[in-house]
Amino acid sequence: MKSPMTSIVRPVSGHLAALALAAALAACGGSQVFGLTSDDNDSAALTQALAVRKLPAALAPHNGGGSPMVFAVTGGKARHLVAYDLGKGKAAWSVEADVQSRVAVGADFVVAREGKDLVARGLADGAPRWHAAIDGTFVGATADDRRAYVVYQSGDQVKPTWWLVAFDGGSGKELWRADSPGQLGAPSAQGGLVMAPFLTQWLSILDGATGKQLTRIRGIDQEISFVTTTADGAWFGSKAGVFRLDPAAASGARAKSTYGTAKVPAQLAKVTYAPDGFDAVQAGYSAADRTRIVWRAAPTGDGWTWNGGAVAVHYFRFVLGLDGDGQVRWAYSQPRVELVGSTHTGAVIAAISAAGEVVALDPETGAVRGRAAIDVAGAPVLGATFDAEGWAPRGTDEAPSTVAALVAIARDRDARFDSVKELAVGTLAHLPGEQVTKDLLGMLADERTPAKLRDTVASVLVARADVGGLPALIEALSVKADLIANTQPAAIGPVARAVAALGDKPLDAAARTGAVQALLGQLWSPSLSIADAVEVVRALHAVGQGAERAPLRTYLLVYRADPEFAKADALVGAVVDALAGAAPDDRELLRFVAEDGRTLGPVATVAKVGAARPLAAPAPAPKP
Repeated sequence: MKSPMTSIVRPVSGHLAALALAAALAACGGSQVFGLTSDDNDSAALTQALAVRKLPAALAPHNGGGSPMVFAVTGGKARHLVAYDLGKGKAAWSVEADVQSRVAVGADFVVAREGKDLVARGLADGAPRWHAAIDGTFVGATADDRRAYVVYQSGDQVKPTWWLVAFDGGSGKELWRADSPGQLGAPSAQGGLVMAPFLTQWLSILDGATGKQLTRIRGIDQEISFVTTTADGAWFGSKAGVFRLDPAAASGARAKSTYGTAKVPAQLAKVTYAPDGFDAVQAGYSAADRTRIVWRAAPTGDGWTWNGGAVAVHYFRFVLGLDGDGQVRWAYSQPRVELVGSTHTGAVIAAISAAGEVVALDPETGAVRGRAAIDVAGAPVLGATFDAEGWAPRGTDEAPSTVAALVAIARDRDARFDSVKELAVGTLAHLPGEQVTKDLLGMLADERTPAKLRDTVASVLVARADVGGLPALIEALSVKADLIANTQPAAIGPVARAVAALGDKPLDAAARTGAVQALLGQLWSPSLSIADAVEVVRALHAVGQGAERAPLRTYLLVYRADPEFAKADALVGAVVDALAGAAPDDRELLRFVAEDGRTLGPVATVAKVGAARPLAAPAPAPKP
């Protein structure tokens, strides 16, 4: 099969002889490595291939300089590629470059699609080293120490052909090419091997020097849509989960392989483990990079182990650390702008914002371990590639800000975050403290909080039953409706329910008295709605320990002939429930109300039933 002239190498020096060489290579075509029939899932062949793979002795960046780096692509009037040395804390270089793909890093070069060409640039200065024309649809590129590899599709929809082509990283000379009649995904290279998903069912593993297929894994019970590498291993899989590329992977089946899947909350269901190698959009930096599981797994050993026992999720401006059950254990919120790229270096979670700030987070706690500010000249960062394996900055040691981050998530105005807002509020239910209660109350009071989220906040406020938050609840109840002062209490019903939830908690006398007084202040307010009055009465009954009975007796006597009160079945019932069976004098009052001719019929009926209720045994007072 002849290939189109898709890899015409144009060295920067402009040697015309290279054009003739490229034309000859194009005419030669490739040998078909990829086919529907092959010796799949050969354990011995896979073991042999992995044995010749060269991995570093310790976690270290791929680039030959050995310093952790990030390569950021910026937008604006003209795109730029910016190299920043994280180890030295300074920019290495910035060049104008129409980068349209992810950047891959070799030992002394970087490579990416620029316009319609594959372009290699020197690692030291970003100067262009060589160009190779890609006359087709770009799928993905990768690099190892000495070579660059690209996958693209040529032909038309009737008879398409996919190509995997290898180039010398120094000269751009085409070394070999392999054609495929079926769809290839974005490749990944490591230690002399180059790997590519094939038709979402196979992972082909080739010798990077010759293009010879060494072995192939056929997925038995899961698609293969990506392959990715870390300094200590290689991994493949799909949105469903991740396989470690080790001898056990030759089975092709999850149960017999070293396989892992992370538990994530339903609100984060769209997140993925890696870019989909078959998605043309994800061949470049895209919004998919902002909804990613950030993970690390043990490179060897029996069974699957996530580093730290779990994973984190990068979700637009936020990073959420999860425990093994998928519950949020910490949260980080990037101020103002989104995080556009992230990775796990093996020591920290590194992420870069659209404004060019790099942040390093402790995977266990979410504490900030380092920050760096890349000068992007005011242009937005579109995406970035980290070459920072093992990077573990220690210059910054900011305390974790989980509560503040969760509140920032919950109060964010972006409608895209509605599901994660629910998750953030639900997580706050498990965190104690007055500040959490204040933040939840602030969301309830904010008219811009969506109705559904407000309902969730109210439920969480009650479910927390946090004694430490009682002062904040009392403060909220102490706000009076006052036209002159322009004050208005907010969410009285939910706040009262939250106070009622503390009825069986050990409250000190002063706190209990404060709660009763604040509730009574609202009960007598003329602006209080019937629904809120019901919750206030129930809260008084829950926390009052008898202090509420005299005021409620007065309340019943005052309103027993009020038509609006008589129509409010729930409110009448709540007041009578609070008095019925409590003490002999309360029973006598209920009998009087039931029999007095001035009492309206519905109130009298409920009072009569309450008066007949047996006296309850005195409940032991909660210990202070």
